[in-house]
Amino acid sequence: MFGAVFGDKYTREDYGAIMNYARIIPPAPKINYVDIAGGNSSLDLTEALGGIVYEDGSIEFKFTLFSREALSRMKNDIHGKRMDIILEREPDFYYNGRISCTKETQDGRLHELCLTAQVYPYKFERVESIHVETMDGKEKEILLQNDTMPVMPKIVVEGNIRIIHEGIMYKMETGEYQDPDLMLHEGDNRIKISGKGRVRFAYRKGWII
Repeated sequence: MFGAVFGDKYTREDYGAIMNYARIIPPAPKINYVDIAGGNSSLDLTEALGGIVYEDGSIEFKFTLFSREALSRMKNDIHGKRMDIILEREPDFYYNGRISCTKETQDGRLHELCLTAQVYPYKFERVESIHVETMDGKEKEILLQNDTMPVMPKIVVEGNIRIIHEGIMYKMETGEYQDPDLMLHEGDNRIKISGKGRVRFAYRKGWII
């Protein structure tokens, strides 16, 4: 039977809890329709700002525990707190959200605890994607692959580097950069690099839950 990790607490080892289920409810897209007075249908502005955005998703949990003391410790450790959540059945990803204890029952010596986590609409890969290039003055074109979630990479530069992304040039000297105009979108992102030095791209991919 799979378990879960809430922050630094592992449900099986820290509480002896059995996870009966973890039901993931996907996020709803934020839909924006504007009525056209006197005309048919409506104007769909859902992607007017460049892409689809989402409400929070949620995960519903039910655990069986074998003592009142274990249930109390689990509830006190996680209730109301925002934290990373790892489902043991998906060891390569984590979720992030705020957890609420919604119900607890007792049947003889068995205790049940129900939780709901309101989570970010994307689950994150636990391992960052890293790409490093050493530049000798010649221009290179690289591909940075990304998944569903748009992401702003952290760029660390040693030397003097020029980056061209989607037709825009960024001049970077030694330092660390994150530019909201330089976003990686789903699929292969083509980036041209020139100059002398070393450049490192680091970003964390995300999938819709």
